Amino acid sequence: MVLRIALCLLLCLVGGGLALVLLSTHYGVPLLGEATLAVCGAGGGCDVVSQSEYSAVFGLPLAAWGLFFYGSLLALLAPTLFSRTEEGTDPGPAFAFLLVALALAIDVVLLGLQVAVIKAFCRFCLATYVVNLGLLAGLWPYRRFGVALNFLFTRQSRRALAAWVVGSLAVGAAAAAGNAALTDRKALASSSILGIPTLIQAPAPPAEKGSVEERLAQAQAEARMWKDTLDDERRREEYLEKKARDEFNGAEVMSLDVSRSVALGAKDAPIAVVSFSDFMCPFCRDLALGLKNYLPNSGERVRVHYKHFPLDTACNSLVGRTVHQGACELARGGICAEESGRFWDYHDRVFAQPWTQPATRQDVLRLGGESGLDSARFGSCLDSAATRGRLTREIEEGGRVGVGSTPTIFMNGRKLKSANVFFLALEEERKRLNLPPLRPPAP
Repeated sequence: MVLRIALCLLLCLVGGGLALVLLSTHYGVPLLGEATLAVCGAGGGCDVVSQSEYSAVFGLPLAAWGLFFYGSLLALLAPTLFSRTEEGTDPGPAFAFLLVALALAIDVVLLGLQVAVIKAFCRFCLATYVVNLGLLAGLWPYRRFGVALNFLFTRQSRRALAAWVVGSLAVGAAAAAGNAALTDRKALASSSILGIPTLIQAPAPPAEKGSVEERLAQAQAEARMWKDTLDDERRREEYLEKKARDEFNGAEVMSLDVSRSVALGAKDAPIAVVSFSDFMCPFCRDLALGLKNYLPNSGERVRVHYKHFPLDTACNSLVGRTVHQGACELARGGICAEESGRFWDYHDRVFAQPWTQPATRQDVLRLGGESGLDSARFGSCLDSAATRGRLTREIEEGGRVGVGSTPTIFMNGRKLKSANVFFLALEEERKRLNLPPLRPPAP
């Protein structure tokens, strides 16, 4: 019995870890490191599922509910490790079996939604289903409905029931508080999506010596330096900054046509930032806000160009699978709004929408009308061959320069690994062009 319950407790910990990863994916915040956000791939199934209308219940992400479930199960099963009750008669594991069975029934519904409605699969979600199957198997010997009811109604179980309720409330409060903190962190990330400007200069590497003994001593010194770097937060950040700087400087300079793309900033700005975006992408919305807040502080040295790359197979065969249904319609609306000189009005209104459901033509027409566009002319433009051709050319250009997800940013032709290295890349480009230092954005 003890070994079986211990295994179930371990599975609860694994499930809780997966729930944390799912929360991280839901908010786009690297709660457990950047690697967790990359497991499903940018714009992959995890992103699609986590941004769908089915990803939250009563205002809380399903991942937060999962965290509560596994924490509550831990509080229910942990005391049974020390129970002296005869195996099969302990009401705690029997009640836990009922809870896991209910969770699996919910999993079946969620899997059905992924198959039939969302049409995308989240690997982390599937992993939690496997964990729940393991829990069901581990608790199978306790599958006694009458014994489970004893946990709720018999006098002997009152103390255990009270302890479980208190433990569950504590776990629920912690899950709610963590979710609120992530909501705030997401809001903060939206306002500082470009990262923070840093001017830390990495130390120059020591010159390589000639003799074997000297090279060996140098290698030993470098090994000590790596250990110190990993152990020291400041040194680790310096290393990561140097790595990002080297990646940017070593990136191939791509040729991008900005002659027709809509742009903000000084026309003769020496630094051109090109963003390939999707109007339904929440991270593109964050980037748009970050760039809009930064431009007034750029000293008229930065010009931002917007290009369309909707993650929708209706117009973009390069993505392989639709991530944002209706994004093609919205992109064509953007092109038509640009033709009428109202792009940024349209841009801001589209990004202000939550897009929990697919965008429709009626949505596009409504947003165009709210942006001050003539409805008849706007509708005709949406269907024109010129509009479709313009969108196709931008998508093909994105594919040519290696765009596979949104947002993807280029600075003077060099691709940025992420928006968070924007200021670092900006500083490198400033030095390359021999420009005076750029002012950091106002706090």
